[in-house]
Amino acid sequence: MAESGKEMTLIVTPKVYERLMEEEKERLKSVIQRGNVTFMKIEDSGMIYPSMTITDVFVYVYLFNTDGVYDNKIIVSTDKKTLSWIESLYAHYQNKSKRMENIA
Repeated sequence: MAESGKEMTLIVTPKVYERLMEEEKERLKSVIQRGNVTFMKIEDSGMIYPSMTITDVFVYVYLFNTDGVYDNKIIVSTDKKTLSWIESLYAHYQNKSKRMENIA
């Protein structure tokens, strides 16, 4: 998706961040250097966060149970109220995140 030139933001948990640093560091660096990708790490690792894809026309949200296991619960919607609610939820997570600009 980054190669398409579309503006995008990736917010990952500390656990996902560590795994990316161990397994995909160079690839991640090249994606961030494209200029159209903002990479962020959420600061609160004590919670279980949904996985979300948000576009201008739809949302796709994976939900997890309290053990962090995918729970077969998915929200897919093109409804404007749902889009607005998910965008607010995303903004909440973004406010709890730190931009990761210098990956050495």
